Amino acid sequence: MSTFKDVLFSIENGHGRIVLNRPQAMNALTLDMIDAIAAQLAAWEMRTDIKAVIITGAGDKAFCAGGDVKAVHAAKQRGDLGLLEDFYRREYTLNHRLATYGKPIIAVMDGIVMGGGAGIAMNCSHQVVTHKTVFAMPECRIGLFPDVGAAHFLNRCQPALALALGLLGLSLRGPGVIRAGLAKYFVGSGRVAEIALDNLDALHLPVDAAGLDQLLPNIERVFGLKTLDEIMTVMSARRDAWAVETLKVLRAFSPTSLRVTFAHLTRARGQTLAEVLKTDFRLVQHFMAAPDFFEGVRAQLIDKDGSPKWQPADLAAVTPDMVEACFGPMPGIKDWAPQVH
Repeated sequence: MSTFKDVLFSIENGHGRIVLNRPQAMNALTLDMIDAIAAQLAAWEMRTDIKAVIITGAGDKAFCAGGDVKAVHAAKQRGDLGLLEDFYRREYTLNHRLATYGKPIIAVMDGIVMGGGAGIAMNCSHQVVTHKTVFAMPECRIGLFPDVGAAHFLNRCQPALALALGLLGLSLRGPGVIRAGLAKYFVGSGRVAEIALDNLDALHLPVDAAGLDQLLPNIERVFGLKTLDEIMTVMSARRDAWAVETLKVLRAFSPTSLRVTFAHLTRARGQTLAEVLKTDFRLVQHFMAAPDFFEGVRAQLIDKDGSPKWQPADLAAVTPDMVEACFGPMPGIKDWAPQVH
C-alpha cells in the first residue's frame, strides 16, 4: 500500500480526481509529484468509466505556487546535477502530456497559481478561475524565465500583455485571467466541489469588470514596443506613477532573465507547445549552469534579504551573443522531446 500522500487520486461520478496535497508548501510540485501524476494519467487514459479529469489544490490558499525551486537549489548545493536535468525534463513532459491527453482535463485554480502551477493548469483543456485566483509568472524575480510552456500559453494573450505578464510577473485575479484569454470559466469558490465536465457552463458567472482593464492602455503603449531597450527608455522618460513603479520592478529583476524572456516570448509566437518546451529545456539548462537563478532563490526564498546580486548586474552588459547562446543546445545534455504514447 502506497504511503505517498503529496498527490491524492480518486474516481468520483465518472471523473478522475487529482488533488495536489502539499498545502503547507502552497502545493509546490516535487519530482515525485510530477511522476505520480504522469503515472496516474497513463493508468486512467484508456478507462471508459472516466470521462474527464479534475485537478485541484489542497488547502484554502493555493492551487499550486510553482515547482519546488528550494529543492532544485538544494540539489545544486550538494552537486546533484542529475536532478537539475531530470526535474525539468519530466516536468515539461508532464506539461505536454496534459495538453495532449485523450480526455478533457479541468484545472480548478482556486487560489495562487504561479510558475509550475500555471504549467499544470494552463496546459489542461479547461481552466476554471474563482474569486480566490491569483495568477502570475514571476520567474524573472528569481533569476529564471517563464518556462513550463509559458511562451506558448501567454501568447494566447495580446502580444503586449503577454510580455507584461512574462517580464513583470504581473498578477491577475480571476476576472483578469478571463479577460486576458487564459481561462474560460469563472466559478464561485463555494461551488468548486460541484464542478464537473457537463456543468461548467451552468456554474460560470458573468465577468463584468477586471482590474486588468485599467492597466491595459499603459501596457499596450509600453509593452507593445519592439525591443526591451525601447520599453525601458520610454518608461524612464515618463514620470507617472505606473511607469515609475513598473520601471522600479523591472530594474530589481535579473537582467539576463529579462533579455531571455523578451526574446523567448517574441520568438515563440506561432510555435507549437512542443517547440516551446524544447526551447524551455535548452534555456533552463543554461540557467542551471549560471549563477542568477540560485542567487535569486537564495535572496527571495531562502535568506529572504531581497537583495540578489545579479551577474551581469545591468541590462547593457547582457549582450545579444549571451542571449543567443542560451537558445543553443547544452553540451552533453540531450534535447527535450515529447514522449510518444
